[in-house]
Amino acid sequence: MSHSYGTLCVIGLLHFWGLEFMVIFLYQFGPTVVALLLACGVSFIRRRSHVVLPKTVRQFTSVGIVLALGFMITFTAWSVFPWWMPHVSEDTVLFLQLGRYLAPLVLTVVALVLLIVPVPAPGPRGTAALAPRTLMTFTSRAWLGSAVGVMAVVSSIAFFAGLASSPDERGRHVMFVVRSSANSSASTTIYGWWFSTPCLIMIAVIAMIVLVALIMISRPALAVDSQRDTAVRVARIGNVLSVSTGGLLLHLSVVLQSLSNTSSLRTGQAGWFELGTSFAALGPALQLASLLSFICGMAMWWSTLLTVLPARTRQTSRAALA
Repeated sequence: MSHSYGTLCVIGLLHFWGLEFMVIFLYQFGPTVVALLLACGVSFIRRRSHVVLPKTVRQFTSVGIVLALGFMITFTAWSVFPWWMPHVSEDTVLFLQLGRYLAPLVLTVVALVLLIVPVPAPGPRGTAALAPRTLMTFTSRAWLGSAVGVMAVVSSIAFFAGLASSPDERGRHVMFVVRSSANSSASTTIYGWWFSTPCLIMIAVIAMIVLVALIMISRPALAVDSQRDTAVRVARIGNVLSVSTGGLLLHLSVVLQSLSNTSSLRTGQAGWFELGTSFAALGPALQLASLLSFICGMAMWWSTLLTVLPARTRQTSRAALA
């Protein structure tokens, strides 16, 4: 009887741990898989307008995007299990949190640098276009507007969160304080100036790289086959804006999740009163916005990777879907 009871307990524990690990696995990789499916759907819809990029461009783009996706997926999966780390000091936790904010931006910079090369070189057979080429000649206004809009949202959140932050004992603006009385208060971390300033610097670097990419890709004279050369440049600039916007969205996702955690701060005396943050009601909305930002950002990176697949692979995938 005791043996049967023990067996049932073991089965119950295995069942519980199996479900728990399944939930954790879905939380780790579910949004990434959804983003991949979304990117495949968009790629299938736009398959007729697909432009085969030059081999060297495909190689450099593939390396940049695979590196960015690989590190981002690994970093996201690791961050789901913070208790796997040994006990660390509060300073180490702050630096790890700063790393979470910076990781998408640093990966975006790495990918963008590889997306720029090689620069279009018309050579002696280049032909001059009748209309002057500007930065907007091959640039989609919708893509550019999306990138600028996301950058404005990220910068605005950094500004207002910085204003709401308070310094810790070392003078770092990383704390958010809720006071219930003159002698009672509660505090937690927030996306304050100590976190946002390095991120804003990286965002400025991304903006500069995008500007350089637009100049380097659009300025050289068109090749003899001007129609194909134009299509290739439009696709390359689209990839640059897609990667930059995706990286900003992934960074925004981390920021929104952090603000959602900050909004859950409570203080007061049990049975008497309880005070929360001024934006406590936005907690669920911030979590949802964080999830959507992550899915959209990863979908943009996946879409960029799909644009460099050889035509034969795309045709095979298309036939399988049909």
